[in-house]
Amino acid sequence: MQRFLSTPRAQALAFGLLAGALLAAAGVSIGYRGFGWLGALLLVGLSPLLALWPPGRAALWTGLGALALLYAAALFTPLVPRTLSALTEAQAPAPADAIIVLGGGLSCAEGTLEPASAARLSRGLDLWRAGYADTLVFSSQSDVLTPPECPRMSDLQAAQVRRWFDSPPRILTLQNVTDTADEARRAARLEAEHSWTRVLLVTSPSHSARAAALFRRELKAEVRSVPAEEWRFSLSGETAQGRLAGLNVVLYEGLSRVKAWLLH
Repeated sequence: MQRFLSTPRAQALAFGLLAGALLAAAGVSIGYRGFGWLGALLLVGLSPLLALWPPGRAALWTGLGALALLYAAALFTPLVPRTLSALTEAQAPAPADAIIVLGGGLSCAEGTLEPASAARLSRGLDLWRAGYADTLVFSSQSDVLTPPECPRMSDLQAAQVRRWFDSPPRILTLQNVTDTADEARRAARLEAEHSWTRVLLVTSPSHSARAAALFRRELKAEVRSVPAEEWRFSLSGETAQGRLAGLNVVLYEGLSRVKAWLLH
């Protein structure tokens, strides 16, 4: 056994396992739906075999090097806050026909909203209470994204609103949405039904520019981007933890844009 462990073959397998684990951890931390735990397990399982092949081993080294450079840039340069600023579109709110609060995820096990969803709901309610619109629009996720027994985001949001207010706003729902582009298409149907002329779009800051562009492509009404606060980390990048959390969001947005480009 000791002789085998000292062979180049064993060393390549060990390197592949380590490289696969590091790359899979980075992929999972981004939180992108296209790379879940199944993708991570496949990467960890296949990387040792890939490391036995010289071109595959070179690819793993390249991936680790790129990952190291990316994290170093995030930690020691203003890359993350500047990129987050470029991804953000914030406009002053104005009287509108509806406030569209985009979905930001939920925990199926606890039946609670993720911080991004909670922040968006809070911003939407602030706009409603300020009198900008009397209608809130929530998203109900498709079973493609979560198990059928998982609560609907829209139900959780609507229940919270009704607990908090004796006279809640009018609530409409975008049913069975899969992504932001799908939310925009379904919002266009409500626009036609209710003759909207202006809507306020509420989402996370880093998601706001892309979301506004998608909604303007589908809706005839004026779309004003009024993003929520970012509750998960500081947009200014004050701490190393915040910069790393911001990097994951930047990478998620980048992957989403690549996906949109490939599909269209």
